[in-house]
Amino acid sequence: MDVVAFLPRHQLSHLRVVLGGEHTLTAAQGWAELQAAVQVRDADVVVADPAADGAVNLEALVQLRRQYPSLPVVVYTTLAPSTIAAIVRLARLGIEHVVLHRFDDEPKRFLDLLEGIPAYALGDRMLRELAVPLQALPVTVLRAIDQLFRSPGEFKTARDLATAAGMNLRTLYRNLEPAGLYSARVLVVSARLLRAYAYLRDPGRSIKDVAAKSGYHSPWQLSQQMRELTGRTTEQVRRELDGEALVSLLAEQVRRRRRKEE
Repeated sequence: MDVVAFLPRHQLSHLRVVLGGEHTLTAAQGWAELQAAVQVRDADVVVADPAADGAVNLEALVQLRRQYPSLPVVVYTTLAPSTIAAIVRLARLGIEHVVLHRFDDEPKRFLDLLEGIPAYALGDRMLRELAVPLQALPVTVLRAIDQLFRSPGEFKTARDLATAAGMNLRTLYRNLEPAGLYSARVLVVSARLLRAYAYLRDPGRSIKDVAAKSGYHSPWQLSQQMRELTGRTTEQVRRELDGEALVSLLAEQVRRRRRKEE
């Protein structure tokens, strides 16, 4: 999990303890730096205190929410009259995750919240859509596919999926096909396209930005894969499909496509 944060020093120190060594933390020194970090990093969640620089600044978080609605935001702040008013307003904008310093930021509880935030809601939906064939897979393959849709940035090719499952590509196919999943490549491409679509929903991102953040070499490569599996360009998908429709379309492709040369 990649966390970007703008917090007072004592809260930032506690967040480092919460995240431990298994997660990445990028600490911004101001609101502009937070905005820039979100723009360039493949962030999973933002953790911020509206009063991080000493005065409650709602507009910075409001602007962040408007530009990147797919990016989860956790408000980590102290209990005070000014911050309570800020929390109420932010909740109306959809920022509902609040952690109060010294009240409910016990490390395990805080970490469970961060790891449980549906940053990859589309990936979770895809896993539910494929639940029946996935139940027929060996545990090692099932875990690899679960990891794929929750962390698609770690997978570039079908061989990466095979490696995550602890087997070679041929063995992976032998496990997938009886369950009705005919292409490991299409599984990987689908997961990457779902991540790209999450970024496409953010009006603050250009298609070039989306391609780069999704791990594509160019917008052309993203558009090629998008057209292959959806029949639409990246811009058409952005305009015409909601998340549920895209998941259904990609799940259908995963189930019906026959093996292609990897």
